[in-house]
Amino acid sequence: MTYWAALILTYTVTSGVTSYEATSTVYFKDMKTCSVASDVIYSVIYDQSRDSMAKCKRTSLPSGSIKPKGRPTNG
Repeated sequence: MTYWAALILTYTVTSGVTSYEATSTVYFKDMKTCSVASDVIYSVIYDQSRDSMAKCKRTSLPSGSIKPKGRPTNG
């Protein structure tokens, strides 16, 4: 079974002397897609905020399933 994956991004936004911690969550159809997106997105965020983090986490919500196969009938 395939499950949705959440890309969790945490970074610091600074405006003048005030800093804010920002968190964003983006959902992807599977962990592989999330990982590819993380590699692309995180490098851009890291260039702006060295105090940042990106992590893919599998959810418990299915995004797809294994399709059942028909059994041969006798008769």
